[in-house]
Amino acid sequence: MRKPLAWIALSSAAGLGIYALARWGYPVVARTFEVYDVPDGPLEDVPEPPDRADVQGEEDGEGARFHRTYSVTIRGSDLEAEGLMAQVKKDVQRFVPDEVARFEKTVGAGDQMSVGDEYHIHISAPWDGPVRVGEVTDTSFTLVTLEDHLEAGQIRFTASDLEGGGVGGDLHFVIESWARSRDAVVDVMYDDLGIAKKAQQAMWTFFCNRVVEVSGGEAVGEIEVVTEREADDA
Repeated sequence: MRKPLAWIALSSAAGLGIYALARWGYPVVARTFEVYDVPDGPLEDVPEPPDRADVQGEEDGEGARFHRTYSVTIRGSDLEAEGLMAQVKKDVQRFVPDEVARFEKTVGAGDQMSVGDEYHIHISAPWDGPVRVGEVTDTSFTLVTLEDHLEAGQIRFTASDLEGGGVGGDLHFVIESWARSRDAVVDVMYDDLGIAKKAQQAMWTFFCNRVVEVSGGEAVGEIEVVTEREADDA
């Protein structure tokens, strides 16, 4: 990318980040740690069907590696963990702000989620985010980034019934990512300036809040955000 275009991209991303924080900056308990070893993503063997976009793994990215979690405990849910995740898998777009991102399913059945399905995430910024479903269980699914995504890595969405859970009980919902920036320009925006990191936090805390609403229960405390950044000399 030429330098002028890079700065145009950064300016546009900055605007998106500020807007996202102002519009969906939900109160959170946020903690950040510098660590010497960020854990690897959960999937070692990612499906790569022929004649489809290449997977963009962490080894293809640049800059520091990040491990981030966004979690919320839900009390009095009308749904068990499996039922809640069925709602998420059926229509991911229902859980993200339309003004920031739009999940377009490009491979797979419209109301189902299976390994190998693909989504093109249209982001209101210079970069979009193609992903492939790498794993699906009754209570979770994992997406892997594809070529040209803003990041390089994996992200998993999980719901679990807590002790004494079930309908009317308590649930725990977690979004967990393992990734680094796609290239040097994105790294500046994400790590150096922190713009994309804050916009990302706004989107995934919005997602957690929508999960609480759809569950029919109430959040116990605030959404928790934990960020682990691999030290530069790791």
